[in-house]
Amino acid sequence: MPNLANLDRNAHQKLRVNDARALSVFSNLNMCPVVPAEIARLVIEYPIAFAKNGDSGQYICVAVFGLDVGQNLYFRDGNWTSFTVPLNVGRQPFYVGVAENPAGGEGAKNLITCIDLENPGVSENDGEPLFDASTAETPYLRHKLAQLNELVDADERARDFTEKVASLGLIHAIQLDIKAPGSEPRKVGGLHSIDEKKLRDLDATTLADLNSRGYLHAMYAMLSSLGHLSILARRSIAAAGPSGT
Repeated sequence: MPNLANLDRNAHQKLRVNDARALSVFSNLNMCPVVPAEIARLVIEYPIAFAKNGDSGQYICVAVFGLDVGQNLYFRDGNWTSFTVPLNVGRQPFYVGVAENPAGGEGAKNLITCIDLENPGVSENDGEPLFDASTAETPYLRHKLAQLNELVDADERARDFTEKVASLGLIHAIQLDIKAPGSEPRKVGGLHSIDEKKLRDLDATTLADLNSRGYLHAMYAMLSSLGHLSILARRSIAAAGPSGT
């Protein structure tokens, strides 16, 4: 569980981050949330789908790393094997916290940058420094904070995207059939995608609205990424070994 502390240029001047180790917190996660703005670049390497939040029942857009819980087929031998990673992965070990802002009036919130001190990539002797000798932010930290800010800015739009797609009845369940040599076939579910037929049947006004929001392109990009699921299935079988166990 993360141990978050408000990032402080004085208290944390000596901290460094080893990226490979920092991103290893996703080594046993088979998906992570993504935002619409990054879908176009992620579909080159990942399947992008919808998953349902078990607590709220709402859909979230996710990049899929593996077909089983705890399986990340993009993380091998301590490193990511893909050329690009989702923002939620790349911004590790930084988070956004919320503090009360008395100056802003009742109910006002102030966003603060936090660092996970328990992240395996955080130390004082290995990796990229966060601050220089004068406690100024290093280019590395500025890059990480830019990723974090991009996520914050895109959060509301991400919710609007999934709510809009769901309200139009365009989300449907998808299922994979996997057959490993020497084992019984099994079905993998839990993922959802765009119902392409329903999308094609939308009226011109609705399609124009989706296009003006940038959502139409994102949906077709998601559909184009589904071929990666077959690739993950083959990689999953190979990782399990000849017996499929």
